[in-house]
Amino acid sequence: MDGFCFIIQYFRMKTFYIICFLTILGMSSCIQYKEIDIQYLNKPEISIPNNFSNPIILINLSENKISDRKDRFDYAVDSLAAEEAALTLKEILNNSPWFEGLKLPIRKYYHNDNSKYIKPIPWEVIKNIANRDSADLVVSLEYIKIIEKTDSYRTQLDGVDYYYGSLNLPIYCYWRVYDIAKKQIPNGHLYRDTLLWDAKDFIPVTIGNQLPGYFSASAYAGNECGEKYANKIAPIWQNGKRILFHTGSPEMIAANLFAIKGQWIEAATEWQKVIILNKRKLSAKAAFNLALANEMLGKFDIALEWLRKAKKIYPLPEIDNYIITIESRIEKTLK
Repeated sequence: MDGFCFIIQYFRMKTFYIICFLTILGMSSCIQYKEIDIQYLNKPEISIPNNFSNPIILINLSENKISDRKDRFDYAVDSLAAEEAALTLKEILNNSPWFEGLKLPIRKYYHNDNSKYIKPIPWEVIKNIANRDSADLVVSLEYIKIIEKTDSYRTQLDGVDYYYGSLNLPIYCYWRVYDIAKKQIPNGHLYRDTLLWDAKDFIPVTIGNQLPGYFSASAYAGNECGEKYANKIAPIWQNGKRILFHTGSPEMIAANLFAIKGQWIEAATEWQKVIILNKRKLSAKAAFNLALANEMLGKFDIALEWLRKAKKIYPLPEIDNYIITIESRIEKTLK
């Protein structure tokens, strides 16, 4: 009797493992695509000439003829922020394909104009500055102002005394681009923001202790000005993920091998062969992949056409999200 029970238990366990294996196999066979990592260039928000060969960065500062102690301190804070903005701009631009390998020297110009308006630098002055480096493009930090606002007080929470303090830093930063060859100013851009540091403690909260010092905060503010502007004027590499259908026919398998090597034209040739097989679901997957190939080649409009064609052939659930992605990229190119 015990032997009979053992045999029954053995077959039950064997049946259980077979069912589990078939379930896993069935689930894996349902996933007929894979996610791949891609890199693409994001078009800059602000358009600047891209036919330059020797750009420079210019820091435009007012002459330091200040006798008042507070004004001298403010000048030092603003000057430090300007230096940091230019250095950060240079560092980020050097990572962009447009500026990669270029020296991007940083130069300074001191003006004595006390106007409340941010006037362009006279063209004769710009040409003289540019001639020193044979520059054909000048990216100029025309104005930067850092305002320090502090607050500190004693308060209570649940009957416990403590101190609160904050450093509030409004930033105003204006950039211009000078196209030397065309003698044009393609754009100007004002960046403004407010940085905030705050802290709580059982002793008075002060600048340089629980809160950053004025010069440290100023350097951070300059970094923000340079980083935000650099990301707006230069294309940068973006990482993303895309769906790739890679099974279903010898052509799909062959195309997959081309795609993972970045050979999108060769992969597209194989997917075109699948389209004419007139197998609805497989043809839709090939059309979907052709949209991906065209996106990677920068042909967003054609990518969108292939997605719409894929949806007509067979409404794969992955199509709608990809349409949204491509439409978003098209919208960014139109800005």
